Amino acid sequence: MVGLFKTRNILSEARGVQHLALLCVLHPINAGRFHLASCHIRVGKWTSGRVMGIVDIRTVIGQAHVIPTGERQWIVNHRIDLPTFNEIY
Repeated sequence: MVGLFKTRNILSEARGVQHLALLCVLHPINAGRFHLASCHIRVGKWTSGRVMGIVDIRTVIGQAHVIPTGERQWIVNHRIDLPTFNEIY
């Protein structure tokens, strides 16, 4: 997640507000299967196509550490625990 922001339509009578998130879009390495050594999923940057995206904040369902493992690749620590983070990193 790069940032959080909201928009307001001042021209509408309803004056609706949207809460949004700006994301860096990554793709799963190895079809999203767990990496044998770390038991975590690895992700990487797209080599072509859209690299940033905007979504409604309600679609974000959780958080995860992304730990750099090499050139344009990261391990996804979805457990968010410090011992696992320290073991890998």
